[in-house]
Amino acid sequence: MKFAEALRAAAEKRSLKLRPATHPESLAHLDYADEVQLKNEALRAFWSRHRLPGTPRDVVPATKPRGYRTTSKRRAQLTRRGLALAFSGDFDAPPGSAASDLDAPEHLAVYAHLFAQLSRPNSNAFAAALNYVIVRGSGDALAVILNLRAFDGALVRRGKQLGESLQKAGLGVRAAFLFLDPSDSDYYLEARRPSGMLSWKRLFGPDFLEVRVNDRRLRFPPVAFSQVNQAMLPTLVATARELLGGLAGVALLDLYCGYGLFSVCLGSEAAETLGIDSEGPAVEAAKENARHARLPRARFLAGRVSGELIATRLRPGERPEKQLLDPPRQGTTPGIIDALAKRRPELVVHIFCGTDEIPVEVERWRGSGYDLIRAAPLDLFPGSANLETLAVLARS
Repeated sequence: MKFAEALRAAAEKRSLKLRPATHPESLAHLDYADEVQLKNEALRAFWSRHRLPGTPRDVVPATKPRGYRTTSKRRAQLTRRGLALAFSGDFDAPPGSAASDLDAPEHLAVYAHLFAQLSRPNSNAFAAALNYVIVRGSGDALAVILNLRAFDGALVRRGKQLGESLQKAGLGVRAAFLFLDPSDSDYYLEARRPSGMLSWKRLFGPDFLEVRVNDRRLRFPPVAFSQVNQAMLPTLVATARELLGGLAGVALLDLYCGYGLFSVCLGSEAAETLGIDSEGPAVEAAKENARHARLPRARFLAGRVSGELIATRLRPGERPEKQLLDPPRQGTTPGIIDALAKRRPELVVHIFCGTDEIPVEVERWRGSGYDLIRAAPLDLFPGSANLETLAVLARS
């Protein structure tokens, strides 16, 4: 059973009609109280079907259930009918910019402006080369990324003109960038750069984004991963703090640390912190964020997270260790959980942004001598068939 199937079954029992599973906002038309109840029922049914230990907590509702997405994207499609800025997967979208119940309203205004600009005859070549338009940030601190499948002089010149129009439009756009992705990948900020080619160009504005979580200021590159629901970051950090328990005298190992959200927000409580991520620019941002927060005991390592890296590049800890890992939606690669378990951590908090990966990963932990003892789901993705779940594992 997939989590989306459990959601649909729960909706049928309550005579609630859902949008197709492929819709990016499949639950956004529901009353939010009904949505939260559905997710609770579906998660418990999923837990039971997969024979996972215990019972998950009730889903923590979102503080802002609609209009919350602070990273959004539109796929550019140029057809004989005209330009469409559409959701990914909508291959027959009508001309225009796709509406959304979940994207921040200021994002929608940016898409409408760019659609008007890109529909002009002098933008035909640029629109034909455009993969995605990405908008990040909130309020009057937005960044726009124009993801192109090619760079040449004419495209860069038109990109600069689009940047100028964004600056004059009064939409809160502080920065804009061109980003090269000739592979036209479904991952719209493709990390694998073509060698020997210019891959990134700033049109205007600062080369970082910024988010504040409680008393911490965190900056990160525009292409670095950050949660799409910034309003829930304090809740996410507070839940991780609670589940990890006391960190005094403990070494915190933060895997897939990105720009240091957990390392910086929790690191002052630990005896030492080590964050690891494969993205070099994000790791550099984490180092700077730790310096700004005055955390001298926080260190960061750039490298592909793997069982080999954990076994060969991390020395045995002198202090008791607790681990936190927040891998991509597809979960960890083979060997990582076994290598982590061999370090004999006191406690592990494994964060899942995809519910369907929980049974497989929990079984890997069980095979390495760790049992699931607690699960705390958060609704970081209201309006969609997704949850963020923090799972706590301890030695058998």
